Amino acid sequence: MRDYAKFGAPVWTDHWGQVWPVITSCRRLKFKYPAHAALRRHVFHRDGYKCQRCGLAALSAPEGYDGHSTLETTKRDKDGWPILLLVDHVLTLKAGGLNVIENFQTLCQTCNLKKIREDNVAARLYREARQ
Repeated sequence: MRDYAKFGAPVWTDHWGQVWPVITSCRRLKFKYPAHAALRRHVFHRDGYKCQRCGLAALSAPEGYDGHSTLETTKRDKDGWPILLLVDHVLTLKAGGLNVIENFQTLCQTCNLKKIREDNVAARLYREARQ
């Protein structure tokens, strides 16, 4: 008889001790899914609820934050809207990055927009290397 219990799906454990399946999709995260929301919650917690580039902090992390929504920061844009904290891929999916915890960082909207140029260069280099 075969022992199938040894070959379970890979999992990761968040900062609350909950176990989640590793996200194997190569598509964008959808935070309506509990595992994707848990990943956002974990990345925000790991990064101290601050942008990893400029240090802009969230207003406050709500008690029992579930990761389904973004967090507002203390700063506002030119139109008066609060700047949000986002979960961003360090290496984008187009550039060959994966949906793993080590490949995520917390960025504010402003820094995320500045990163677009870097991401486009990385994607072009990745495509050239694959040809």
